[in-house]
Formats: sequence, structure tokens, C-alpha cells
Amino acid sequence: MRRNFAQILKEAKIDIKSEYQKLYGMLYDRSIQVSNTKRISAYDELSDYFLGFYFRGTCLSIEEFNDVNGFHFEKEPEPFSIDNLILLCEYIENMLMGYQSAQCASGVGYLPMPQPAINVQFYLMQIAQVIEKIGYMPLNQDGFVIYVEKSPAAISVAESEQIPKEISYKMISYNHHSMRGNLQEKKNTILKLAELLEAKRTELAKVDSRFCSDIFYLFNNLNIRHNNVDPSINGKFKQAVADMPPEELEHWYDETYQMCLLAFLRLEQADRKIEFDKLKSIIESN
Repeated sequence: MRRNFAQILKEAKIDIKSEYQKLYGMLYDRSIQVSNTKRISAYDELSDYFLGFYFRGTCLSIEEFNDVNGFHFEKEPEPFSIDNLILLCEYIENMLMGYQSAQCASGVGYLPMPQPAINVQFYLMQIAQVIEKIGYMPLNQDGFVIYVEKSPAAISVAESEQIPKEISYKMISYNHHSMRGNLQEKKNTILKLAELLEAKRTELAKVDSRFCSDIFYLFNNLNIRHNNVDPSINGKFKQAVADMPPEELEHWYDETYQMCLLAFLRLEQADRKIEFDKLKSIIESN
């Protein structure tokens, strides 16, 4: 059985809880001295400039914004997982983007004059180092930064000519923590990949007919392309799938996603094989 990401990090001696607590302290500890008698936190400074944040919507305070969007961080979250660290990194980075935009909008009457107390670049550098250390990478989604696990296979496929630009982001963001447990979104991504592979089904079968048969079996029998959980649909209903717990179904969605990546890589290799054979012929002829 494959190890999960948290197990790999633990074996690599990366203390994700320690990294979380350092960032938590950078955000909330009142360690920024603004006068002889006053110290503030980065969070205090963000609060003062919040009305200038371009993404605040109708929220009138950072506390209201946090409540509306479910952003609540604890110093010692229990249970703790890598998702706590990733969410905190995303929160700080995007709030700093809002802070910078508010600084630039200093001419607006209701904003204080810009006297930035936060060393934005230092915070961004710290987050970047943490993200790199734990093997994640940034993605831009609608002007906001999110972090996903680095997946060489997903990146390689997303960058290939086989994948339309509007789908390439979905391929990489499949591994984002917000997708965990979201069966519908995972299903939607796999459906898009299934449509692309359908057009290349004959080609894939030539590369590996057994593999091709297996992946399309999953498409057709895991409640992805067809409704396999409604007993009234003759010929499509699968009792085992209808009885499958959500966690198990999600596991098989993830496996199907990995097989999709492999399918596209194998199709690329088929094209590469033509060039390889030419090279081999040249080498052997000499």
C-alpha cells in the first residue's frame, strides 16, 4: 500500500506542525514594534487596512470576512494535518496581496496613510520556503494563490499538447486539499479526462489493450460516465458501487485519476517511440 503524504514527510524529518506554529506566530504574535510603547501583530496591521482589500466583498472587518469564509486558526489545532499548514500559508499569502493593494490605494479617504509595518517580502519568502520544503507548489486560481502537491506526472500531462488549457488547471488542482472528500468535483475532473481519452481510445488500445480496457471499465462502472447507483436504470446499475462507502469510492476515483495521467503519458511515449526508433536505427547502422 502506498504511504500517504504525511507519512513521507514524517520519514523525511519535516516537522509540519513546527512550521505551522512559526507561521501562526508570525501572523498573530504582537512582535512588531511601531512605537516605544506599542507593539502590534501582522494580523492587527492587516485588520487596519482591510477596507482596502480588493476581495473583501461587502465585509466591513477582517473578522467578518473570516467568519463568512470559515477562516479560523488555532495555535494548537487538533487533530493536526498538513491541510492546517497549507490553509494557513494560503491565507497569509492572499491577505498580504490584499494588504499590498490597500497600500497602493492609500489615496482613498477612508484608508490610513501607508506606513507598512509588515515586511511583506520576508513573509512571502518564508511561505515559499515552507511550501518548497514540503513538496508543494503554487497555483493561481482567479487571482488567488493556492498550493497543491507537486506531481511531475500531473504537471507533465497538463503541459502537453493533448490537454486543452481550460482543463490543465483542473488536472493539477485535483490534489488540492479542498478537493479531499469532494466526490463531485473529482468526478467532474475525471469526466473531462475520460472525454479526451475517448477520442484517443483506439490509439491507447494499440499501446496497451489491457490497460485501455481497465481504465474504460472504471469510467463506465464507477458512477462516473453512467449512473451506476440507481437500480431503476437497467444495464447500468452496479450493486457493489451503490453500496460502496464514500471513502472507498474516493479512493477509486483517485486511482482512476492516476491511471488517466499514465494513459496520457503512454500516448506521449507512443509518439516518442517513433523518434526513438529513428535514433536507434542511426546508432545501430554505425
